[in-house]
Amino acid sequence: MDSTPHKWAPALTLLLLGFVWGSSFILMKIGLFARDESELFAPVDLASLRVAIAGITLLPISLFHVRRIPRDLWKWIAGVGIIGSFIPAMLFATAQLNLPSAMAGMLNALSPLWTLLIGIGLFGVSIKRNQWFGILIGMLGTIWLILVQSGWQLQQETSIESVEQLFAIGLLVIATLCYGISVNITREKLQTIPSRAIAACSLGLVAIPALAITLSSEVPTLIIEHPDGLRGFLAVFVLAAVGTAGALVLFNHLIAWTNAVVAASVTYIIPLFAVLWGWLDGESLTFQHLLAGSCILLGVWITHERKKST
Repeated sequence: MDSTPHKWAPALTLLLLGFVWGSSFILMKIGLFARDESELFAPVDLASLRVAIAGITLLPISLFHVRRIPRDLWKWIAGVGIIGSFIPAMLFATAQLNLPSAMAGMLNALSPLWTLLIGIGLFGVSIKRNQWFGILIGMLGTIWLILVQSGWQLQQETSIESVEQLFAIGLLVIATLCYGISVNITREKLQTIPSRAIAACSLGLVAIPALAITLSSEVPTLIIEHPDGLRGFLAVFVLAAVGTAGALVLFNHLIAWTNAVVAASVTYIIPLFAVLWGWLDGESLTFQHLLAGSCILLGVWITHERKKST
């Protein structure tokens, strides 16, 4: 179990993770589409490249810890890698073919709800009244943010309710379910393993098939020959090295310092940065976006405040 280095460390880490992961959606968009809006990397190829780079980035850490992890815990580490990294990476990349990056970031905030339900149903996690209230406020803010964004898009184009977008939303719901499972596995089954070891070894395991998929795909050719290939690769590289590898280490530290529900509340902050990047990319940002974002931050504060009082 990691010890908290400073009383403000969890709050600052939460904010940093919100920024990093909130920026990941615009990076995925750069990897998926060329400047002329044609498709660049296929979703599965992008996800595989992302996971492979992340696993390679953390290879020194995984090699250091590989012999120190008890054999009976490797199944849980593999589960974190597959359910918490590889599957969501593919689902998010696929969904963003039909959804704006801001919308993908906002839907990501469903993760705390899944974390709660899975924690209560499968692991017997108890939760206090203040924490319930904070999560409720945060979820209401998230729903508000989604409704504001959806309402604006309905004024711009009617295809928001198309089959493709509904399917994309379903993929993101499944992805957030995966995050909820992964967070609870990390908290309940891997408490004795250092955070950096969980992140590095889980990504290292799934990086092997991910690298095989990448090398057998069109990605190497596109990087060399496509005009936007190198640009897309650099976006995925930052996404993987910072947004997946580095952020996952910080996230596992946050779980160790607090609990699964507080750590998962980072997904309340992610939509704020996702909407900001979307606005910079030409999407709408209104006063209602700001009000909904304030509601989300209030919920995060209430959820985190519960832990400080214990």
